[in-house]
Amino acid sequence: MLGPLPKIYRVLVSVAALLVFVGVGAWAAYLLPYDVLVSVGASVGLALGAITAYLLLHPPKSTT
Repeated sequence: MLGPLPKIYRVLVSVAALLVFVGVGAWAAYLLPYDVLVSVGASVGLALGAITAYLLLHPPKSTT
């Protein structure tokens, strides 16, 4: 969790997380023998990147 950031930095963090996870997902799927899995790996990376960006930019909910 990165705390309150200006809007431009929130956008940059989100874009960076998405690009890293899509790239890692595509690269991991590329290592597998089927080329069709590259798009699946990129899609899984996109989903994980979106979740990571959300978790980085939103504080945890208070239970009190």
